[in-house]
Amino acid sequence: MKIALGTANFGQKYGLAGKIIKSDKKIKKIIQFANNSKIKLIDTSNNYGSSETLLGNNNLKNFKIITKLKISNDEKKSNNLENIVFNKVEESLLKLNIKKLYAILLHESNDLKSNKRHKLIKVLKKLKKRNLVSKIGISIYNPKELNFIWPFWKPDIVQCPFNILDRRIYESGWLKKLKKNKTEIHVRSIFLQGLLLQNEKSMPRKFKKWKNIFKKWNNYCKKENISKIQGCINFIKSFKKISFVIIGFENIKQVKNIISYFENDRKSYTTIACNDIRLIDPRLW
Repeated sequence: MKIALGTANFGQKYGLAGKIIKSDKKIKKIIQFANNSKIKLIDTSNNYGSSETLLGNNNLKNFKIITKLKISNDEKKSNNLENIVFNKVEESLLKLNIKKLYAILLHESNDLKSNKRHKLIKVLKKLKKRNLVSKIGISIYNPKELNFIWPFWKPDIVQCPFNILDRRIYESGWLKKLKKNKTEIHVRSIFLQGLLLQNEKSMPRKFKKWKNIFKKWNNYCKKENISKIQGCINFIKSFKKISFVIIGFENIKQVKNIISYFENDRKSYTTIACNDIRLIDPRLW
């Protein structure tokens, strides 16, 4: 299991706290620290505001870069789908100031629900043949999406949410199945966009309906004498089938803390979990 830098909040608001990182100086320090800490993967998207451009202002030669492809409904219907995809990839390469991507992921499985899905997959495979990317894959929100995708496409990489409350990728059996297929498993939202790190008293009112869950979580961390960040990381470290963990952060101090917690040997975790989609899917907040 390795750490990857998540950059969704580079130049735009993202997550519960909504802290934006847009200072070139701060980003440069983060990139340099990540390089010195042997973090070699950076996750971004052409839909993350100015993230690609901000990253491209740095020397990324020691990093593998993953970006995601956002395709509009009109673009999916276009007869020039291949040109559209290639242009988007070329644009990302230009912004990032690199010649090749480690991987490109479809931003969502809905992109494969049109009658152009086979054409789209063919285009992604052509990107590999042209040596513009090493791997192709998809970002999902629910493991049920894989039930639809798997019969016609076995992606090289699957990125999915996974945390103490949201255990669907494990409980569905897909974590094991993906590993058996030698598919890289990249997990994100290990802090549930910062919600799992919130103080009970300062938590937004809309989450009060799940106060019993957060009370159990808070009590567990107190009992184990660990921080909530450490508790979240202990959980993730218990699943050896994961290839990369994408971490979100607001500053370099948090990056340093997260790395130190990953280096800690503790791996125990609580059985607290939740199946309420209104809580575990941030899109519904």
